[in-house]
Amino acid sequence: MEYTEAYPCLTLPDDRLKTAASMVRHDSVAVDVGTDHGYIPIWLLQQKICPFAVASDINKGPLEKARENGIRYGVADRLALYLCDGLDGVEPEKNGVTDVCICGMGGELIGAIVTRSVYVKENRCNLILQPMSSGYELRKGLLADGFCIREERLCQAAGRVYTCIRADYTGSAESYTEGELLTGKRMLQDDPLYPAWIERHIKALHKQIRGREAGGLDTAYERGVLAELERMVRT
Repeated sequence: MEYTEAYPCLTLPDDRLKTAASMVRHDSVAVDVGTDHGYIPIWLLQQKICPFAVASDINKGPLEKARENGIRYGVADRLALYLCDGLDGVEPEKNGVTDVCICGMGGELIGAIVTRSVYVKENRCNLILQPMSSGYELRKGLLADGFCIREERLCQAAGRVYTCIRADYTGSAESYTEGELLTGKRMLQDDPLYPAWIERHIKALHKQIRGREAGGLDTAYERGVLAELERMVRT
């Protein structure tokens, strides 16, 4: 079943998914973990970025929707579907997976999925990770486990700014400051979304400081990170 103009052309629904998809390499085999409707792999196949793609989800409902969409958009014969938890059952060796997308989850869950996979380390897969929360924990865990964060791109959906992280395994440790762990290091600071991204974290730190002060707790750490972020805004 080859995609032709007889099938509708899929448009990704928001900038989160568009940004993540844009970080997948051409001629790669991508797996989308927690695929939901299968939009990212279907789009990659239709755009001929990937000759073959894999979609996985822990729930039957979303995976069945991805199956239906694969048929609707004319790419079902090039889309493998797996009902499994994370990367544990997607047969990456069999499918020749090179790029891994994990979007729309908390950073700690994304980190757990990545760090327990031997395959992504041994094959130095290109990881595209879009955390909805806990970016600090995700970056810290990746770096501690020997992954290198190559770049981050900002995007906006439903009025909120998010980041997409591209990383791969090197086995080497890289040093990040606390502020860089919180907001990212390899990010284009001339991105028009960058000021809003930093301001969001500054506001969160002010709120944490007020809360800790109200409870009689020390705020030296929070104030140190806040000072670092304020320097980022000025530079």
